[in-house]
Amino acid sequence: MMKYFKIFLLLDAILCYIGQINGYNIDIKIAKNDIDHLDKYLNSKDPSDTEESDVFSKLLDDWKEESEKKLLLSQIVPMYLKMLESMKSTEVKDSITNLTQMLHTSNKDYLEKSSQKMKRLSELKHMQTSDIKTQRAAIKVLLRVLRDVSTFEMQQKQGFKKCKRENVRRRRGC
Repeated sequence: MMKYFKIFLLLDAILCYIGQINGYNIDIKIAKNDIDHLDKYLNSKDPSDTEESDVFSKLLDDWKEESEKKLLLSQIVPMYLKMLESMKSTEVKDSITNLTQMLHTSNKDYLEKSSQKMKRLSELKHMQTSDIKTQRAAIKVLLRVLRDVSTFEMQQKQGFKKCKRENVRRRRGC
């Protein structure tokens, strides 16, 4: 039970993020109170718990763009739902119910499409790349893939050049 403390702190951060985007599903004040209540119930003061939370924190920090965060959250939120379902305490039942409802509604309304996209991405790993039909289909789309990659590369270079120009202007005092 002690290891759940840091995970619940991350739950708070995730609920805040989802709440900012999709505020009608999540009442942050209620979520914060429920998380604090669960935190007290779990008596989470164990310093070894930081290892698990660091994994989630690093993921949330590394995935910065909204579309990336949606994909990440579409995988994390169901984990929280399973975890909350596994907690069988009458003392914190109301808190568990509130948080579960918030997560479930957000998952259904906001993250479900991203979760489906992740499933489709995972199917790519199992694709038979040596199959001739797969190769033919892939070759037909290769130019589009290269164009998309090229567009991303150009956007990144333009962003770098723009940043470099702004830094030069700042040094000159413009």
